[in-house]
Amino acid sequence: MSEDSLYLNVTVPDGFDGEKLPVMVWFHGGGFAILTGNTKAFNNTSLPEEGVVVVTVNHRLGPLGYMAHPALTAESPDNTSGNYGQLDLVAALKWVRDNIEGFGGDPDNVTIFGESGGGGKVLSLINSPMASGLFHKAIVQSGMAGPDDVLMPVENLLAAEEADGIAVAEALGVQDADDVAAALRAIPWPQLVAAADGSGRAFSPNVDGVYMLDGIRDSFEAGRHNDVPVMAGANEGDTPALIDGLKWYMPWMADNSEADAFVYVFDHLPDNWSSQGSLAYHGAELVYVFDYPGSFLSHYLLGLTGLEDPVGGDTPTPQGFAMNHPGWNPNDVSVTDSMRAMWTNFARTGNPSIEGLEWPAYTSENDTYLRITQQPMVETGLNDAFP
Repeated sequence: MSEDSLYLNVTVPDGFDGEKLPVMVWFHGGGFAILTGNTKAFNNTSLPEEGVVVVTVNHRLGPLGYMAHPALTAESPDNTSGNYGQLDLVAALKWVRDNIEGFGGDPDNVTIFGESGGGGKVLSLINSPMASGLFHKAIVQSGMAGPDDVLMPVENLLAAEEADGIAVAEALGVQDADDVAAALRAIPWPQLVAAADGSGRAFSPNVDGVYMLDGIRDSFEAGRHNDVPVMAGANEGDTPALIDGLKWYMPWMADNSEADAFVYVFDHLPDNWSSQGSLAYHGAELVYVFDYPGSFLSHYLLGLTGLEDPVGGDTPTPQGFAMNHPGWNPNDVSVTDSMRAMWTNFARTGNPSIEGLEWPAYTSENDTYLRITQQPMVETGLNDAFP
């Protein structure tokens, strides 16, 4: 692990020989601070078998990816700092533009998608002039936080991010150094990351006048955003902030875009867990989008499911997972088949409708969304869509 972290994984359909394929570029979650795009869950062959090229991205995270500081701003030719992780994503998209045709991909049909913090990365790129023309569609899975959220602020100004950087420098005892930037760089990166974690500060993309010119709502209302088709949603049992954020974002996003928006509520879990009263928790839809049931174990161990561990104690265990396995049956296969088809059809055409299911675009007037269950249903009333 190091700051040398900008790497891509590319998976293509086996044996495909024909017209250029849609490209789906995945940004992993983890609150801009943790996790990886390298897991087998995101790099298996199931999604590419739907006729798309899948690219997963690793990039700088946490303070190495997002911490700003007045000393770093002063030495920048653009008079900015932070946003390094997002600049990595811009560089990754430029690489896709310039090279993906060699892998059978279409550089003129690129969809960015991400979940949780990865959804926040997608939103940030929608709001960045530096990403203009580098993608053509966007999917935000459980990544819209409300206007009062701290982890993914709607308008995170450079000055606020600089204040967080000062707090880290003070914790490390270098804020009063003659050259604060040099003193920070001299600190081993694990110590820097530990100090940032201990500070309780959450680092995220900031409005610096270059990477982002304004808060995202102001950009939409001024028509300065990257106006591409968007698909967005949250899970039935998602975190309250992300449910509230979806409800808050969608009306004004749709009203201020020429391109279509499609909204979903994911509402499915395997029978064993749903029979215990568990709702589709934060991250549950990833199992079905990528068709990788092995992710249930990591979700269980991360405590996302909200289920009690049969072994007892405060920490979920592999033994408890084996005793309380979610199961996987034809109902789950049906859901993953539908979701992979919808996600890739959106990447292909800008419309996620599939045979036998017409998914209407959302507007603030029709307030229409798709509830994704074993039998997906078109419903209205997003404000009342969650328990």
